[in-house]
Amino acid sequence: MRWSEDRILTTHTGSLPRPPELTRLYVRRARGGEVDPAELDRLGKEALRQIVDKQAEAGIDIGNNGEQQRDSFLFYIRDWLSGLPRR
Repeated sequence: MRWSEDRILTTHTGSLPRPPELTRLYVRRARGGEVDPAELDRLGKEALRQIVDKQAEAGIDIGNNGEQQRDSFLFYIRDWLSGLPRR
């Protein structure tokens, strides 16, 4: 854990804007379209690297993934929990 006695450390939680290419893949998948899992993985990892770099440039002490590799919280929960209806 990071610690500071000189100042309050800054962090971020929650979703940050995604690159348009990644957003288009998430929208296509949400609408039931075909999405190449390898491309989704590649773009997700690239977006993750970019968002971590942006947080570091902004002076965030404790960054996060900005939810880059999740299309939405609702779909994420639906995919990981059983018993939720799919449409």
